[in-house]
Amino acid sequence: MAEGDSRRALPWPFRRLLRLAVRPPAPEQDVDEEMRFHLELSVERLVKSGMTPEAARQEALRRFGDVANYRDTCVELSRRREQEVGRARRWGALVQDVRYGVRGLLRTPGFTLVAVLTLALGIGANTAIFGVVRGVLLRELPYPAPERLVQLWQRAPETPRGVFSFPDFEDWRTQSKSLESAGAYFYAEGRTGVDLLGDGEPQRLSAAYVSDGFFQTLGSAPLLGRPFQAQDHVPGQADVVVLSHGLWQRRFGGAQDVVGRSVTLEGKPHTVLGVMPRGFDFPSPATEVWLPVAWLTQDSVPWQQRGSRWLMGVGRLKPGVTVDSARAELEGVSRALEAEHPASNARFVGATVVPLHEAMVGEVKTSLLVLLGAVAFILLIACANLANLLLARGTVRAQELAVRTALGASPGRLMRQLLTESLLLAVAGGLLGLVVAVLGAEGLVQLAAGRLPRASEVRLDGAVLAFTLGLSAATGVLFGLLPALRASSPSLQPLLKGASPGQGAGGGRRLRGGLVVVEVALAVVLASGAGLAARSLSHLLSTDMGFDPQGVSVVHFSIGSAHDNERTAYYQRVLEAVRALPGVESVGAAKTLPGQSDVEMIRLAVPGKPDELMRVNIQHISRDYFRTLHIPVKAGRDFTDDDREGKQSRFVVVVNEAFVRRYGLEGDPVEQTLTLGGDPVTIVGVVGDTRQAGPSEPVEPMLYVHVLQNSRSSVNLMVRGRGDPMRVAADVQKAVWSVDPNQTINRVTTLEQVMREGVARPRLLAVLMGLFAALGLLLGAVGIYGVLAYTVSQRRREIGVRLALGATPGDVLRMVMGGGLRLVGAGVALGLAGALALARLMESVLYGVRAHDPLTFACVVAGLLAVAVLASWLPARRATRVPPAVTLRAE
Repeated sequence: MAEGDSRRALPWPFRRLLRLAVRPPAPEQDVDEEMRFHLELSVERLVKSGMTPEAARQEALRRFGDVANYRDTCVELSRRREQEVGRARRWGALVQDVRYGVRGLLRTPGFTLVAVLTLALGIGANTAIFGVVRGVLLRELPYPAPERLVQLWQRAPETPRGVFSFPDFEDWRTQSKSLESAGAYFYAEGRTGVDLLGDGEPQRLSAAYVSDGFFQTLGSAPLLGRPFQAQDHVPGQADVVVLSHGLWQRRFGGAQDVVGRSVTLEGKPHTVLGVMPRGFDFPSPATEVWLPVAWLTQDSVPWQQRGSRWLMGVGRLKPGVTVDSARAELEGVSRALEAEHPASNARFVGATVVPLHEAMVGEVKTSLLVLLGAVAFILLIACANLANLLLARGTVRAQELAVRTALGASPGRLMRQLLTESLLLAVAGGLLGLVVAVLGAEGLVQLAAGRLPRASEVRLDGAVLAFTLGLSAATGVLFGLLPALRASSPSLQPLLKGASPGQGAGGGRRLRGGLVVVEVALAVVLASGAGLAARSLSHLLSTDMGFDPQGVSVVHFSIGSAHDNERTAYYQRVLEAVRALPGVESVGAAKTLPGQSDVEMIRLAVPGKPDELMRVNIQHISRDYFRTLHIPVKAGRDFTDDDREGKQSRFVVVVNEAFVRRYGLEGDPVEQTLTLGGDPVTIVGVVGDTRQAGPSEPVEPMLYVHVLQNSRSSVNLMVRGRGDPMRVAADVQKAVWSVDPNQTINRVTTLEQVMREGVARPRLLAVLMGLFAALGLLLGAVGIYGVLAYTVSQRRREIGVRLALGATPGDVLRMVMGGGLRLVGAGVALGLAGALALARLMESVLYGVRAHDPLTFACVVAGLLAVAVLASWLPARRATRVPPAVTLRAE
């Protein structure tokens, strides 16, 4: 008889019990069978009372009432009960797994501590870098429809990102059909500012000069008051100001009636038009006030001359307009301006249009992505290390897991238990990693030393915390899955017979070896990136700048409008007061410091060549500037106090050797006459080349102008004296105040510090990559040591037999170390391929070193092999000390 026929031969109640024992029915099936059971019992009773079977069934159905309704109600109740039971069962199992996992981890505190600390470093570093990347690269700009904001530049063949003259910008704005609106601004970090006088101490405020439409283009309305309007930009009517939120809080106590107040800037009363909201800091977080560009007419800036280029531009595209179409249209406008104004616009026939977000963060994007990849590698190395530890731990626990399997635990149940332990480690590591992330993100922003754009938007918010939570969970699964899969299916027969857990575990050894290969490969990639960054920084620091910054103090200030009528005389009095200080060897002054390029667009003609509008590096300096910085005078002379306005009929300049080479000055350049801005000037000296724009930039032609003949408001006093440069700088500050007690001082520092700030970004990349590489090498060494140490412990019997049969300790040493070095060799080969890919990504941030620099890769391989030899030698040395007799007796 078939199985189905035998079941149908059984009475109904027994058939139902059999089905319950075989498999749990679905709620609908269970209810149907229950109702059928009761219906048949009712029919059976009615038949016994004398009714026919058909009549009995009809009567039973009538007594049941609305069968369909009862069925639906019973099914719903049954389903709810089943869900509650299932939830309770799952929750109970989870609590049991967690409780058992916690007890198991506490029984091995050493393993748990190492695992949690390793994860904390990996997760914390990833969270910190992700927080920075999110704040700088991923977070949208805090303006309405930020995707339509673009940065605008005029383009010339040698200047892809050139600044505007005010008339050119106005033509772009009025003739463009792609731009919804546009605004221009002028800002130079540390060099554009105004003195705030009146209540409290005089204070130098960082100022941005903006055109009509600037605030409207960005889409940011003031918190109080109104933005600039067209009438505020009329020359002579520009004594108005908009305050930053920080200045409003700090200087005015957040007073709600500040709009309409009069504040004294540069000795003149200005009406406060508005206060910008918190977080608005364009074009720089340092900006404290915004003034109309027309205000600069007070400083004799030829802001309405078409050949005077000094403005940056920002625009808002119309909806649906692409960056490429806007660029094409604006290039057409530029070509039309060239035809209309050939004298001033001959070479400015192109346009550079870049999304504003990209323009702000483009310089640091590659470096941050490299760092994000580096910390991801750190986490992968940590996961491989922990997977190796768990594999070894699973081998030790193999007998325990075999017993649990024999008692009925399923592979899925064992896997869930083991994954729960991994997730517990990951959660603990993630919580500790949050502390690492908070400290790391703050340290990274501070290390950037103001060179990180949008640093104020770096914060560990809910999105970053969610990232940490997800990363912790993914990490737990990543390093726990392989060990859980392997340990959840133990081979029962040999283990229950008392065999050693590691016996016959060749597959486990291969898996652990494979993880070591991955660790070494990732460490090679990290170390190669760190080596390239370090070599690049070394080249930057060793680059000959053409001057000597050691021992030079720097005091920076700006001459206020109170001295407009006597600027040159005031400049000279300050220099004389500083020269009179005891211990001062020489004093030089300049508009800009070395490392800060100061390019001007001006018409220049050299002997034998026509007058041409070009970019010229002009530095406004005092006498003894070259002497103070140890810049050699190659021919002619330095400036003297006789080179001043009104005392000589000729205007004199000094040029560098690159200027002579670039413009082909024949013969002795001294006493040759140039035409600068339409006026004749005489070369009186030739000096050595300097890298004015910084160590990573090439030497450019330089033209030096004496401040007594053409002074500027920005003054950088550079003093070479005896003793501590900062102490000398403090004395210089007092000397300036002796001339004018109300003179605001912008900065007191040393020229060496200025040079260090110039390489802040490459130094940050090198330091962090070096730190991550060291951590990766340490984790890789720990992985090699752990695998070999475990292998030695599992092969004690084999090693004892080898020694008993005549093998020397050297043979055992070579055997163990050879196994470790083979793993390292495979990892190095794999890692070099990844290192070459990373090098191509880093190419844009390297200086003086090729991306595929063989010396760097050779040093990385040699260093890693040295670490690997040490990590392999320690367990190999232990293997040579295995006593054969003791080992064999133990077996």
